Amino acid sequence: MAGNIYKAEVIDPGDRASRLAKEICYASHGNNAAVTVVPHQPNNFRGPVGFTWKRHILNMMLEGAMLMEVENDGAGGKPQFFTLAGTPEAMAQLGWEIITMTADDFVRSGRFPGVMLNDFNVKRITDANYPLVEAVFNGYGRALSQAGLVNITGEIAVMKHSITAFCDTKSDDQLVCTWGGACIGLSHRDLLLDSSKIRPGMIVVGLWEPGYRCNGGTVLTNILLLRYGPNIKDIMNNATAMDFVRKLTVPSRSYARSLCRILGWQPDGNVGRPLARIAGIAHITGGGVWGKFGEILPEGVGARLDSMPIPAEVLYQAQDMSWGTEYHISDWQAYGNLHGGCGMLIVVEPDDAKRLLDELGQDNISAYVVGITTESADREILISSRFREKKLLSSLLPE
Repeated sequence: MAGNIYKAEVIDPGDRASRLAKEICYASHGNNAAVTVVPHQPNNFRGPVGFTWKRHILNMMLEGAMLMEVENDGAGGKPQFFTLAGTPEAMAQLGWEIITMTADDFVRSGRFPGVMLNDFNVKRITDANYPLVEAVFNGYGRALSQAGLVNITGEIAVMKHSITAFCDTKSDDQLVCTWGGACIGLSHRDLLLDSSKIRPGMIVVGLWEPGYRCNGGTVLTNILLLRYGPNIKDIMNNATAMDFVRKLTVPSRSYARSLCRILGWQPDGNVGRPLARIAGIAHITGGGVWGKFGEILPEGVGARLDSMPIPAEVLYQAQDMSWGTEYHISDWQAYGNLHGGCGMLIVVEPDDAKRLLDELGQDNISAYVVGITTESADREILISSRFREKKLLSSLLPE
């Protein structure tokens, strides 16, 4: 009897979701012109999936000019907010998180993302929440297409006693999940970025981020529970609280495909001429501007960022909600623990800044000149804050 319960709760629902995920994988096989997917063996649905790179790429590998590389990451605590939002419309955007956290990490150093793998872990799959499962994977399929990525394989695990969330009401209509992924791609010696070449007087361009970009979920959860909880049903029945939750499900923006084109990558993995001379890219995730941008600045170079964009509304709101609590978010923390308004900061030659902005604008990416690199023995970063305190902040003076 226990075996039948296990089959009904775990094996059968997992197989049902896996069949859907298989179709999403198959539909992605033509998304990237550099990749050739080798079909499954007949009647070997659960077997490994092979892929190879096009012949011109293999030739460059044999010549020593190109390497295949891997990047892995996950959606962190962000899926919990999608669970709490609980709508197909929200769940359809969740797949962007694993794409952005892996593919955009690839491109920050001048690399080319091509292939995804993923690992989707869920507490339960039921008839009641299956429409949300469908929304997740159908939305992921659309994201893969837009990002130009092939998903060759993945894993779905139903783990009743292992997967949890702060908002778990133990209801069959909730989809409680975590999601991790890996990206496989290419590096070419002529297109790798060397941030040691950053010098004073270069332009810093910021790419505006519409959400909170998958870093800071723990503090945002704490603030939500403190202000509107801790009872989850109270949060779910509070229109103001749920409006904040919906803002927390705004998907992270992937800039990888656009930046690959600008860096000189052709869609089929060939190497062309860069459209703008980029010296360095910082992907602003955990550690914020102070950490992620600071680490690409060489010795003797700092930056003054006087024109950072107005941050996404969710960051403003989170800061306001945090004041007067133990989770107080100062302006310094907003740029250090969160992204502060930009998902990426790009250092570019002054003569190429306009070209970079124009190219990003063609892809509807909101990009702005936010500052300039400076001479600084301590590699100091200065930011004119756009948050509540409106102060001039220094990376050397944490609050």
